Amino acid sequence: MTKKNIHEVAKLAGVSIATVSRAFNNSKFIKDDTKTRILKIAEEIDYKPSPLARGLSTNMTDTIGVIIPDISGEFFTDIIHGIDEEAHRWNKFIIVASSHGQRNDVETLIDFMSSGRVDGVVMMAPHIHKEVPEIIAKSKRPVVLINSLNEIDEAVSISIDNFQGTTANIEHLLEHGYKKLGMIKGPGDNCDAEERYLGFTKTLEKHGIEINPNWIVEGDFSTKSGYYGFMRLMTLTEKPEAIFAANDMMALGVYEGAKVLKLKIPDDIAVTGFDDIYLSRLLSPRLTTVHAPIEELGSKAVKYLLKLIYGEVNPYEAYHEKLSTGLIIGGSCGCNVPSSSPVF
Repeated sequence: MTKKNIHEVAKLAGVSIATVSRAFNNSKFIKDDTKTRILKIAEEIDYKPSPLARGLSTNMTDTIGVIIPDISGEFFTDIIHGIDEEAHRWNKFIIVASSHGQRNDVETLIDFMSSGRVDGVVMMAPHIHKEVPEIIAKSKRPVVLINSLNEIDEAVSISIDNFQGTTANIEHLLEHGYKKLGMIKGPGDNCDAEERYLGFTKTLEKHGIEINPNWIVEGDFSTKSGYYGFMRLMTLTEKPEAIFAANDMMALGVYEGAKVLKLKIPDDIAVTGFDDIYLSRLLSPRLTTVHAPIEELGSKAVKYLLKLIYGEVNPYEAYHEKLSTGLIIGGSCGCNVPSSSPVF
């Protein structure tokens, strides 16, 4: 007896080979009645797919490529966790690679992953966002960007609303009566850093508060840069009353610096951060920060990438989604909140 193949199932069911594959993968991108009909036909002609044959016939690897600037640090591990959890729900595997924030590395990784090794790519490249359209155009696989500028019309991107989160953060400091606000910003070529800086300046301008350029120093999102940025601000004759660190890691550096200088937070200097990483919850007083849905960011990127892979959305149509944030109030801003009981 001639062994039945996936082409016969597709022909008898009146569907594509990819749809047959989805039925056997128990994909959510297929209607229940269609899946039932396909499986019934396969049973009637005694067709049983092998994983290898399925992959060859549909040109699918069931693998998603992930390119991020770094694989260390709580922010990146949370993103990877969100991607991996969502991929697992869809019976997909992931390959994670670090680009170290360099354009050449990103291009090399895209070439590597596009050569039949993955079905699509989730990419975070905040340092090279201006060159991203050119890089994506060379990819043979669909690409979903995370935390990239929405001005990239040709791309699909899922990002955190940095501007909204920063605005809420600064508004809260102003409600405390602080007028002299400083900022330790992220690197100038990073789109997250740019949006958070814009939120800081626009909020102060909205309230008619003059921005003192001496109270704005640049860091690189590391604890070390937060420490040295704080020390620079504390050497000024006129010092800020409150400091917004553009991420929690730099806020940790501010806490270290305050300890060295024997300054009390928030009595001597108020501090806020951004991201709500786990370490920020262990600080005393608890850090007031912006909760960024980091794992959801990875999860949403995978969901949309799968829609591209399975042809559920137009691959040539740009799509941009921003995830809202929430302010978590600890004691570092001056609020009388126990460290163990942050207010959302």
